[in-house]
Amino acid sequence: MLSWVAEYPVSTALFLVVLFCLFQSWWLKKDFFSPPTVYCFAQSITLGIAYLQIDYAMSDFKPLTWMIWIGAMVAFFGGSALARLVAKQRGESVFVAEPVPPSNYSWHLHLVLTFIPFLLFIVGIYGIVQYAGNLLLLTGNPAKYMTKDADYGYYSVLFCSAPLSVLLFGVAAFKKFNPHKKLRYFARFMVLFTVVVNLLAYPNRGTLFMSAGILVILFNYLHKKISSVWIMLCISFAAAAFIGISSLRDQYGGNSVENLAADAVVSLPYKYVANNYWNLDYAVNPPSDREWHPHTYGIDFFFGMFEFFRVSASFRNSFHWDGLFNERIEKVNGLNTASYLWEVYKDLYFPGVFILPFLCGLALSVLHLKLCRPFTPRQILLYTFFIYFIGWWFFTPGYKQGIYWIWMLMIIFISTACEGNRLGTRINRLLAGGNDGEGDALPQNAMALPANASLAEKVDRQLEAQK
Repeated sequence: MLSWVAEYPVSTALFLVVLFCLFQSWWLKKDFFSPPTVYCFAQSITLGIAYLQIDYAMSDFKPLTWMIWIGAMVAFFGGSALARLVAKQRGESVFVAEPVPPSNYSWHLHLVLTFIPFLLFIVGIYGIVQYAGNLLLLTGNPAKYMTKDADYGYYSVLFCSAPLSVLLFGVAAFKKFNPHKKLRYFARFMVLFTVVVNLLAYPNRGTLFMSAGILVILFNYLHKKISSVWIMLCISFAAAAFIGISSLRDQYGGNSVENLAADAVVSLPYKYVANNYWNLDYAVNPPSDREWHPHTYGIDFFFGMFEFFRVSASFRNSFHWDGLFNERIEKVNGLNTASYLWEVYKDLYFPGVFILPFLCGLALSVLHLKLCRPFTPRQILLYTFFIYFIGWWFFTPGYKQGIYWIWMLMIIFISTACEGNRLGTRINRLLAGGNDGEGDALPQNAMALPANASLAEKVDRQLEAQK
């Protein structure tokens, strides 16, 4: 044990931070999916894995990289602490409330409107079939149609929107939040159907992980709080499997088939995690013989907002900035993802590395505090959407992709349209077999009285109506 600590001191320290996140969540009965816990947990465990340095490309961080990584985490904690401090001073609860069915919310209309993004997703599937001749998993060679050279046009925006449908159907699938039994069963079926179709049509790890992550977060808030013990057991199982496969690989020598297979099972997942950090270090500390990527002075920060207006792409082409595949900062060819901190550093330079995490920590903690009292579908939908990206910030910034801005607007539109909506109320009554008008129906024998009727006549008419 001590030899392992001596060999991997950084990973040991980071894994202890991970254990602390789990312990404080369990001991203090805190919500594991709160913003500071998710940020610290995700950043620490992924960097701890990267610092195992299984691949030669993962070198030690330079001082500037450490300053950026630690400074961003401190800033995020500062924003979260400020929000909680203000809430406590106001006497507000800081513990997540039990879900209750939202009043005056039309779940029938919610499911009807959710079919808008779902049908757009199906249109995207149609584009895949048009291009490949079948669902990719059924073509026999799905890798051929999943390279960056495969051009699906705007269909790619549509068939990658499966997680949005999972999110909107998923929020209606829990008994504590949706009192309508038939609607819950239908929502559960649609969640399963969407995931299966997505897997068959385009088995992309990003959309599948996002769908799974969304369901886990919704389960935590709308069904039962996920215990830190279970999270620890899952991590232990994954670590045991990883170590076991590594040991198995060492049993075979040279270039045997077994060794190559075991090496692929171990190294590929590691590279997918570690390349985000070695690219970050490589980008902010470029070698002297490599071109330095210019700062975008905040312009490219808004790329996602205006992506579909082609304005942002024009700036990238004119100034020769990197696109989605980070062409100029990939340390190993083909492994081109990087931590969100590179995007922030590139766009907003050093001040942005502290300001943006602080503001995000503040805003997300304010939204999390909304869940500490009876919350609305819009609040839980937006929080689930945002906190997922905080967990995956080590891999992608999220806000640089226009599709996620469209998803956010669609979430707000659907959840707002179903709150206190007269059309939704009438739909509920019609489907429940009731009256679609406003208010209760008058008894058949309740005739309207003239305006100048005496008090005695009004009393008599009320007595008759009660018979």
